[in-house]
Formats: sequence, C-alpha cells, structure tokens
Amino acid sequence: MACVRALCVLFMVVIGLLCLTSTGEGLYDCCYTYTKKSLPVKIIKSFTTQKFYEVCDIDAIIFITKKFRVCANPEDKWVKNVLKALR
Repeated sequence: MACVRALCVLFMVVIGLLCLTSTGEGLYDCCYTYTKKSLPVKIIKSFTTQKFYEVCDIDAIIFITKKFRVCANPEDKWVKNVLKALR
C-alpha cells in the first residue's frame, strides 16, 4: 500500500513539474530575428503575420516559399512592397 501511495505522489510531482516547465511558446515557431536579404515576389507562395503581443517576442512577416520560411521586418520598405504585390 505504501508503494502505491509513493507512486501516486511521484506521478503528481512529475505532472506538476511538466505543467511548470511547459509554455505556450513551445507550440509556436516564432521569429526571433529578421532576414537581411530581400526576397523576390515570384518565389513567395504565401505569408503570415506574427504579432509581439500574442505569443512571440517581435512583430514579423513570415514569407513562405516552396522550400523555406523567412522572417522579415514589417517596417522594411521591401517587405511593404512585397505585401502590396501579393495582395
């Protein structure tokens, strides 16, 4: 009986530690830096927006190409031009 009680306590401690160490950010693929190079519009398939006040630390436009994702600064002129071309 003591063994079962000890296992229950251990299980509750492990679950508690998992709850403390898990964060919402682990579920998201956040941008932490911006690209320094501009992308040609023709290779961009789509884009998504990342907002600092949601889960991630910075605002970003995430351009999605056939092969990769690129994080860009939404304030950069080339990014604004690409967004206009895509819309």
